[in-house]
Amino acid sequence: MNAIAKRSSFSVASAVAAVLMSVSLSAQAQVPESRQLGVYVGGTAGFGLNNWECDVTCDRAVFSGKLFAGKRLTPGLAAEVNYIMFGKTTRTNSGPVAQAMGYNSEDRSVRAWTLGINWEVELINDITNQLRFGWAAVEQTNDRTSISGTSRSKEHFGTPYIGAGLAFRLTRDIKLLSSADFLLKGRRSQYLLSVGASAEF
Repeated sequence: MNAIAKRSSFSVASAVAAVLMSVSLSAQAQVPESRQLGVYVGGTAGFGLNNWECDVTCDRAVFSGKLFAGKRLTPGLAAEVNYIMFGKTTRTNSGPVAQAMGYNSEDRSVRAWTLGINWEVELINDITNQLRFGWAAVEQTNDRTSISGTSRSKEHFGTPYIGAGLAFRLTRDIKLLSSADFLLKGRRSQYLLSVGASAEF
């Protein structure tokens, strides 16, 4: 009888332990995984190009870059803001052109804030195509030198903004980037070709 009672007690204890383990595993499985904020930040650097008219000499490419941040609306769509910094470019005018335009040389620098959408499409594993559309608020600073001296002026204007690029996922939250950004405004158009990285939280 004692042996039967011991076997019975052991069986009950084993069954209770199995039930408790099952309940514990089930509870753990129902705990949702922590979700990311869906926010990313990053920066790139490279060459800034311009489309201004050139007379005697002018800079066509200069070191430039951008900083950006975005908030994901869906896994493949994000609202994004960029701050683009184009380096200083210089052009020199000949005598007749200088007389017509009123200055001999000009130094120009451009800054722009953009607001738009970043649409991402996965091409192959860990490589994503990025397409950007939006609007840019541009500040153009002109330092002009003439016979009478040097003057500075600032111009503000809006322009369409588009961009395209490729992203390679280095880790779960880090991406390496190559991108091309375009501010479209005729002779005031600016283009940025750059590489960099981003981090997502």
